[in-house]
Amino acid sequence: MTKKNRKYIGMLGGGQLGLLFLQQAKKNNEMVLVYDPDKSCPAAKEANKYISAEYDDFKSLDTIANECYVCSTEFENISYKTLEYLEKSINVFPSSEILKITQNRRLEKKFLKRNNIPVTDFFIINSQNDIKNLDSTDIYPAILKTTGLGYDGKGQINVDSYQQLSSVFTELGSVECILERKVNLYKEVSIIAGCYQNGHIEFLPISENKHLDNILYMSKVPASLDEVITHEILEISKKIIKNLSYIGVIGIEFFISKDQKVLVNEIAPRTHNSGHFSIEGCDISQFQQQVNVLSGCKPSKSNLLEPSVMINLLGDIWSQGTPNFEIIKQYNCASLHLYGKKTSRKKRKMGHITVTDKSLKTAVNIAEEIYGKIQKKSK
Repeated sequence: MTKKNRKYIGMLGGGQLGLLFLQQAKKNNEMVLVYDPDKSCPAAKEANKYISAEYDDFKSLDTIANECYVCSTEFENISYKTLEYLEKSINVFPSSEILKITQNRRLEKKFLKRNNIPVTDFFIINSQNDIKNLDSTDIYPAILKTTGLGYDGKGQINVDSYQQLSSVFTELGSVECILERKVNLYKEVSIIAGCYQNGHIEFLPISENKHLDNILYMSKVPASLDEVITHEILEISKKIIKNLSYIGVIGIEFFISKDQKVLVNEIAPRTHNSGHFSIEGCDISQFQQQVNVLSGCKPSKSNLLEPSVMINLLGDIWSQGTPNFEIIKQYNCASLHLYGKKTSRKKRKMGHITVTDKSLKTAVNIAEEIYGKIQKKSK
């Protein structure tokens, strides 16, 4: 069946990434079918068609197979078997094999090591016996992370010594974990790319990121990096994309150590929080890249229009009442995106603000000024 017979782009997941994709797709006159078990998900109301069903409900998935000409996912914690099922009927980007690798930290790290891509030192732990074998290992300070279902700081705990490791492993449920050496950190950065079916790659500007409690707080673009580091990030990213035979939008997170080593932290097989700046900051956003790739459009370059700063709005700032969003109207350089989530809770991403300016320093100052003001309860 051709694209003419199947009118939708399928999107597995209707969270904020699905919503922001949907909003861009509509501007391009593309129709989107959103599939998410949660009827209150942000993208449900705006979707051209919405299906509420579990991701392993193959009968419901047949609607995607029959009515969509291509399908993608907004997050990696869907069973790769769901994508395998859909791949029997339609193109799915990224593929089930890529999702299988990137949703598991063990498989992802082994892929990176196998392809001689630099990462921090790590060990896989499946049992207390594995921990006993690490009694003479000099890897601390470290972080113990579950190998699955980890995002936004979930499923990871700092470990400062071998003596703490056993109890932390138990605290994480005694499931398979990866113990990673902490990097003597200089900067955290990320890069996003639209990877087209013909092999063409379009990179967005590199973002410099600041995290609080393991959750992204701020992204600023352009990142302050020298040419050598920038070149290395691009070359490593190309290598990852090539070795994965990647099609879709990808986000790659990097650590830069104080001794100027570039290390890959994680691969996100989707659009990325640190790329939200591109909605206002670039002529072609990460979501436009995603629409282009999925719909088969020609590659388009993402040019930075002005230095940009993005700050996440977490549920924490709703704790004293509705934030004072009216203040943003006073700033012509600022944009507010709220995701329409019905309930707020601590550390939940509820929206973001973006500020653009000719001066990155000015953009940072304005963004932080706005962030401080909107935390005051509306009267």
